[in-house]
Amino acid sequence: MQSHQIRKSFLDFFARNGHPVIKSSPLIPEGDPTLLFTSAGMVQFKPYYLGLKTDMKRAASCQKSFRTTDIDNVGKTIRHLTFFEMLGNFSFGDYFKKESIAWGWEFLTKDMGLDPKRLYPSIYKGGVAPKDEEARGIWEAILPRELHSHIIELGDKDNFWAMGDTGPSGPCSEIYWDRGEKYDHKGCAGPGACSCDRYIEIWNHVFTQFDKQPGGVYNPLPKKNIDTGMGLERLTFVVEGKESPFETSLFYPVIESASQLLKAGYAASPENTSAYRIIAEHLRASSFLISEGIIPSNEGRGYVLRRLIRRASRYGRMLGAKDPFLHKLTPSVFGVFKGVYPEVEAAAKQINETLKFEEQGFIETLGTGEKFLSDLLEKFPRGIPGAEAFSLYETYGFPFELTRELAEKKGVPVDEKGFNEARKAAQGVAKAGWKDSGEKNAFIFQTAEEKLPATVFKGYDVTETQSSVLALLDDKGHMVEKLAAGAEGYAVLDATPFYAQSGGQTGDTGSLIFEGSELAAVTDTQKPVAKVYFHSIKAKAALKAGMKVTARVSGDRYRTACNHTATHVINAALKAVFGDTTRQAGSEVDPVRFRFDYTINKAPTKEELARIEEIASAAVRENYGVHKALRPLADAAKFGATTLLGEKYADPARFILINRGGFETAKDRYSLELCGGTHIDRTGELLVIKILKDSSVSRGVRRIEGVAGPAAVSYLSELAKVAEAVALRLSVPPQEAPARVDQLLQNLKDLKSGKAKTAQAASPAEGRKLLTEGIDGSGSSFLVYDAGALEMKDLRGLSDQIKKDLKSTLLFIYSRAEGKFAFIVTHTGDVKADASAIAKHVAGVVNGSGGGRKDFAQGGGEVPADMPGFEKQLVELAKKHI
Repeated sequence: MQSHQIRKSFLDFFARNGHPVIKSSPLIPEGDPTLLFTSAGMVQFKPYYLGLKTDMKRAASCQKSFRTTDIDNVGKTIRHLTFFEMLGNFSFGDYFKKESIAWGWEFLTKDMGLDPKRLYPSIYKGGVAPKDEEARGIWEAILPRELHSHIIELGDKDNFWAMGDTGPSGPCSEIYWDRGEKYDHKGCAGPGACSCDRYIEIWNHVFTQFDKQPGGVYNPLPKKNIDTGMGLERLTFVVEGKESPFETSLFYPVIESASQLLKAGYAASPENTSAYRIIAEHLRASSFLISEGIIPSNEGRGYVLRRLIRRASRYGRMLGAKDPFLHKLTPSVFGVFKGVYPEVEAAAKQINETLKFEEQGFIETLGTGEKFLSDLLEKFPRGIPGAEAFSLYETYGFPFELTRELAEKKGVPVDEKGFNEARKAAQGVAKAGWKDSGEKNAFIFQTAEEKLPATVFKGYDVTETQSSVLALLDDKGHMVEKLAAGAEGYAVLDATPFYAQSGGQTGDTGSLIFEGSELAAVTDTQKPVAKVYFHSIKAKAALKAGMKVTARVSGDRYRTACNHTATHVINAALKAVFGDTTRQAGSEVDPVRFRFDYTINKAPTKEELARIEEIASAAVRENYGVHKALRPLADAAKFGATTLLGEKYADPARFILINRGGFETAKDRYSLELCGGTHIDRTGELLVIKILKDSSVSRGVRRIEGVAGPAAVSYLSELAKVAEAVALRLSVPPQEAPARVDQLLQNLKDLKSGKAKTAQAASPAEGRKLLTEGIDGSGSSFLVYDAGALEMKDLRGLSDQIKKDLKSTLLFIYSRAEGKFAFIVTHTGDVKADASAIAKHVAGVVNGSGGGRKDFAQGGGEVPADMPGFEKQLVELAKKHI
């Protein structure tokens, strides 16, 4: 019997015994912000154990599970895995110990055909709570008398479970398998008491029967629960009779594929065996994580994925791999789980691309990183400081765990505490990306969620509804009858126009109105559990449950909708420029701006970004319709709609189509995505899409930030004000400001470098001749020279330098420094002009003063606001004073 048969047999067995078989929940927990990953079968059933849901009394499942604590031990033992499948049966106040134990024994001995003589059940011997005599009695009734001696008693550490310092808790009964005397060793203490590989725990039954009180008092629970867990991998290696899980049908196909590719024997050495096990285990785990939309990064879930890929890659290199190879092994992974988790094979393209790109990046830095680590080991033979380990991580992408692993082989410790402190200092505040998913405060609302009907959302069609206040909660999440004026809390309405934060779109704000006056300001809208919308409010007057109110969404909704539609437009433009391999890796939209993360294996050029913006702008000019419709989820594949990897969509799903003809011509389109957010009706409403910034998030992921619609108008309006203010300070028209700034920067650079005096040697050619045909009837020129920010004394020297190489020229030199205008009027002596008279008239124009001799004069005043107009006046003044 192989793994797929074992999995099916378990679920079929409990289905025959009245258990609904529940599909595995995702590895990313839904509605449970306390968990990084789903780590056990009971996670998705928490609401039932807490009494928040009551529509099901028992269940069975095969749950995808992931535990990060075991990463470093994978390959070193036969017990540790990161990704595994947890078989389990569960009772929510229905059956209890007698049924659970009896079914467990029956399944193992009859359905799996395991020898009863090699099974050892444990019971709780007592400690913090009384001994579990009930479980012993049940086991003695089931087992033949000669096997009563197989019942072992274990204490608090092994056979008692508690949710925390207080709350649900209870004894456990574990079932151990004896692998035989072959694995015995001197001094073995027996099942449960020895950590050797002879006795392997295969099934744990948790009997949740107590409610632990402060002070260590254990009161009986009114409803007792069952939570069991049996790792499919352990059961499979026992049933298949293998040495470890790695030789079973769940792992060995991957190991065989890797061995054929790398041309190194699995059993050639202990090191080879360990390396192949690590590769197979981490590749399986990575494939499942990527299939749920996780991307390698330096924080949260992405960091876990990066560790797995890089650790597997390094062990591949130890076996002879020179180039990225993990992506070549994925067909073997898909084969192991074919028909069980179709979402994994459906994501094959993204899995392969992610593995190859991440591994390539690691290989590029690995050699340098290993050299740096070698230097550290020589420099710090007694222990590598945490700051040095962090530098290795930050500079070369070397995971701390890999540094520690390599250092330990040399007997050198690494300061993990110092590493974490350095990392935290570098990041400002340690970022846990998994905590930013909009699932905050989920648990405080679960009690209210169970007591209330689903909120009717009308916000796709209207932004104002007549609603009833079904319930009020205080700021701690406790249900109350009323909220006083000035109080903050939450309101639940029977129907709402407010969009609840999800899919990257911020929650709506607005007002609750009663008899024409604002009763409460709605500052946010959340749907933290499932079906009930919680409106975060600040009361302006007293609120009571049962009131009839007008719920009105603020104008920010339209601005948000524009920015949301803009992300769809940008997404399509990215695919047009970089191809379909580019996909969304996250987004956030609010009234002020949009943020769109996308996958790409290089930094885009300025030209590519300009092309993306132009394609998006063209879509705006085309004024496409933005069509929304609920359609069967199967239509996503039928029409080739863009979907988010790992996203769980409802059926029917909401489709957002951007094209001219609507869904009748859906294949002729600009964009088609599945999306639950709010959108505008036509792309022309966006007016303009402006990309403000493109930056790197992590290797292979970049972020575009931008604005569209009213947000873009506001941004560009503010930008225009800034440009006008800068231009005013520079005394130039806004369109000339960049050139003027360049000139000032160059002057500053010259001053700092000591080259400012070289300006005195400037060529007359750098000036501009305003009247080349002559101003005195004899062909004399009028030359105007902009000297930047020079002071008056430097202007005099500059005028002498320029004038000595000129003939028949009237020269006007000016500068602008610290908001003041300075000028010199002079000529070459062979021009019939009065420099003093010209200076006095110029001074009048600039509201200043001026004067001097007929051949040389100077002056100053305010900087002209219109330089082109000012220069025209200069010409007329020059003509008058010839």
